[in-house]
Amino acid sequence: MKFKTVSVIILLIAVLMMIFIGCERKVINESNGDLVADASACFTCHSDQDRDLRAATFQWQVSKHASGDNIDRNRINAGFYQPCEKCHTSEGFLASLEGESASGEYFTQIGCFTCHAPHTNTNLEVRVQQAVALMNGFSFDRGSANLCASCHQSRANIDELIMGDTELSLRWGPHHSNHADMLAGTNAYEYGLDIGNSAHTNVAQNGCVECHMSASGDITLGGHSWNMYDEAKDHYNVTGCNVEACHGASAFSGGFGYPADADYDWDGNDEETVEEEVAGLLDSLEILLEDAGMLDDAHPTDLTVSADSAGAVFNWLFVHEDRSMGAHNTKYAVGLLQAAINFLTTGDPEGAPAAAKPKDLALINR
Repeated sequence: MKFKTVSVIILLIAVLMMIFIGCERKVINESNGDLVADASACFTCHSDQDRDLRAATFQWQVSKHASGDNIDRNRINAGFYQPCEKCHTSEGFLASLEGESASGEYFTQIGCFTCHAPHTNTNLEVRVQQAVALMNGFSFDRGSANLCASCHQSRANIDELIMGDTELSLRWGPHHSNHADMLAGTNAYEYGLDIGNSAHTNVAQNGCVECHMSASGDITLGGHSWNMYDEAKDHYNVTGCNVEACHGASAFSGGFGYPADADYDWDGNDEETVEEEVAGLLDSLEILLEDAGMLDDAHPTDLTVSADSAGAVFNWLFVHEDRSMGAHNTKYAVGLLQAAINFLTTGDPEGAPAAAKPKDLALINR
């Protein structure tokens, strides 16, 4: 009995310490430095009626960011991972905004407070508002999508990566998720050509947000899930596409099967979708690069090659890692792949299409 009494007393002391010490931090409206007069200000965000915040929470839970994949890319696991912390961990990203490196013993996934600072700013604006410089100096300025571009970019400057004979390696090339570069139509190996860009480069003023965060009617798509396709349900989010300023009210329904306006991959089938045409070009270029010993299992090999050959490898990686199969910038993706294929088959990036040569066509389409 005495033991139980002592235990209760210890528990009460612990609770009191939590009340007087753990809750010492005051709730402050940091916009003017005054103490909040009552709880009503908190309910602007922390309300049981705020369905948008509740929905955002559930959407985030099914996002790639919430999965925590690749958080291990930090200095605690390996010193050479320290530069990766900026985009692979919340702590690293927040530190990078202050021009510093992350500190501490733990790293967490990209979450709400990685992108927003509501208790400091008293609003839900994203932390990065200013234009973001891509690695080749291009200024990416697409509103809230500037936050996305802080990480979703190539992390390689093509003008510095390829300056003559180039030594390839397993980790050579653009970084994964180079979406900002692709959308802007910049920072790939263009062989000196004027490749040009598709409409998304000009009309998507808010960049990634307009499509990936559009309303979907499904918690697994759009919004803070950023997902465009739910494989388990075979469900697409086409809301951002089907607006009058873009493709029209009903251009898409069951998927992203937008018809190509030409036979991009020279396979003789002019009734394929953009996705199918770009997939054909990627497959053709991959075969050529593998046969030349420059690519193996989707990675560059340890080989020193000419600048134009390295450019062909870079362009395959650039389009492959973008993962939109041409949707982000059809004209740029197709132009990069066609130029690379033409160079490898004719020695001239503007040479006759590979389909004009029966022998080369057999090689490419096998």
